Amino acid sequence: MKQGTYDAVPEALKNVGNIQCENCHGPGSQHVVSGGNKSLISVSMASGVCGQCHGALTHHFRTAEWSNSLHGSATRYTSGAGREGCVGCHTGTGFVERVAKGGAKSTAYQAINCQTCHQPHGQTGRGHLVRTTEQVMLLDGTGVPEAGMGGLCMTCHQSRQHAELYVATTVGSARFGPHHSPQADMLAGANGVSYGQSIPSSAHVYAVEDTCVGCHMQAVAEADKAFKLAGGHTFRVKTSAGGAAAMELVGECQKCHGPRIKTFNFPLLDYDGDGEIDGVQTEVQHLLDQLSALLPPAGKVKSELAIDATWTRPQLRASYNWQFVNNDGSKGVHNTAYAVGLLKASIADLSRK
Repeated sequence: MKQGTYDAVPEALKNVGNIQCENCHGPGSQHVVSGGNKSLISVSMASGVCGQCHGALTHHFRTAEWSNSLHGSATRYTSGAGREGCVGCHTGTGFVERVAKGGAKSTAYQAINCQTCHQPHGQTGRGHLVRTTEQVMLLDGTGVPEAGMGGLCMTCHQSRQHAELYVATTVGSARFGPHHSPQADMLAGANGVSYGQSIPSSAHVYAVEDTCVGCHMQAVAEADKAFKLAGGHTFRVKTSAGGAAAMELVGECQKCHGPRIKTFNFPLLDYDGDGEIDGVQTEVQHLLDQLSALLPPAGKVKSELAIDATWTRPQLRASYNWQFVNNDGSKGVHNTAYAVGLLKASIADLSRK
């Protein structure tokens, strides 16, 4: 199209020259004639609706990123009758209903897709049309007021327990502990078992713009080997678990820690007390190992805990912190001071004679 051609188009035609209702909802003449009957248009929560444009490679790659994310791997397990407490995070329609303040009512299966997190029709003041930017409240009453767009992630990625009350009253079982992804609690430095101590906290929750989004959705250049495999809507901060092909997106770290940082596992202090200063993640893993060896069966380092009704209250308190740090998944990167503090307090409590 030559420059100036669009300017010469009649106004009536300009009005339908961009994205319109029918791009997403399909033919709508009967919908219009009926006076707006919604049953006469297509309404879908499928990612393919958005992907017809946002998945048009080479330059429109959101769908390709999403397909490489863990959220893009859907499961029906957490939907259906009896799982009313799950669908508010684990299904697309459940989450939409939850943030709409009506509570998740539908237990029908619906994969988490683009429309789960983004409101297609938009609301003024919400960047990228995310469904909510309200302050996140953790179950212990801690508010996270400056989470930015990362607050959307924190809505689900939290422990779903009030730690101190929970460990004081709950009997041990295979289901004992925080929910699987307590990243919001960890980042905020809150809602672990503190043993009455003031556990220090790192500043990532304040230092990183848009919190979760700032690190996990970093832009990756098309020429980069991590393109579509990390950053963006993959939500991954590295391309693989290890090996020569691994690439970690440390750009956000370098803003504060400097260009010398090439990995998340960079050395700071000898947190585990073995006389060697290893990388932060290695130090935290050593503390996890130390604590797991104090839990039943004692003397054995464990990658998971087999909790049952025979566990004592001190063991349950310590196991909660072990799971809290382990399930966070960052091995201290989200909040080094808090992760280390919780583990050391738990180790000290179980080591008392």
